[in-house]
Amino acid sequence: MSFVVPVAAEGLKLYCRRPYAPAATSTFDYPLTTRYDEPDALVVFDDVLIPWERVFVNRDIAGVRKQFFDTGAHILGNWQAQIRFATKLRFIAGVARRVTQVNGVDKIPSVQEKLGELAALVSSVESAVLAAEYTAEPDDAGQWLPGRRALYGAMGLQSETYPRVLSILRDLVGGGVLQLPSSVQDLTSPLTARDIEHYVQSPGVGSEERIKLFKLAWDIIGSEFAGRHQQYEMFYAGAPFVVKGAYTYRNCG
Repeated sequence: MSFVVPVAAEGLKLYCRRPYAPAATSTFDYPLTTRYDEPDALVVFDDVLIPWERVFVNRDIAGVRKQFFDTGAHILGNWQAQIRFATKLRFIAGVARRVTQVNGVDKIPSVQEKLGELAALVSSVESAVLAAEYTAEPDDAGQWLPGRRALYGAMGLQSETYPRVLSILRDLVGGGVLQLPSSVQDLTSPLTARDIEHYVQSPGVGSEERIKLFKLAWDIIGSEFAGRHQQYEMFYAGAPFVVKGAYTYRNCG
């Protein structure tokens, strides 16, 4: 069945997970959690009245499927998702590069290898987005749709790409994300500020900039917000075996 219904409809219930943002102490300590936390919820329909004028498809599984795959809705929705994904990976790669610069290790060959692998992973997703645009074709209704092969190819690897990107960032930050003041207040309190400024720093980089950078990295790899995002990216389009079988395999042959 396919329909639309107001979220305030009688009998409609939303059971939301605990939000992470309220528990974050500050934007300094949790720069991503405080800005970008978004809700996830279980939706329960407890005897909800759906007026017929709000029903699109009823008792027709094939009809529901056609809504997504015969109209281009599925491929357009996932195309924008891959654009979002590429942007997110570029951001993480930028954080990784800055971490190596602050730590003064960006000239070490093994570190450059890690950054090179990270760049390759980001480039592969960006290239798939561009390839999908380049191979776009009109459907039977004349609507132009991105190329399925490139798009679903990137989707098939998303559950592996994102954890690998996080793993590289985790390797590069090392224990630096664990040796951080508990709060921004440690930078301002007269009891602690002098020690933080003296001991938590890098050559040419003051304590505040270093701490802000590594707290940002932690909010990418280690906080509850970070864990949610890893799970989200791995299962965004469904279980990996479903994505690879139902979408990648059928469109990349």
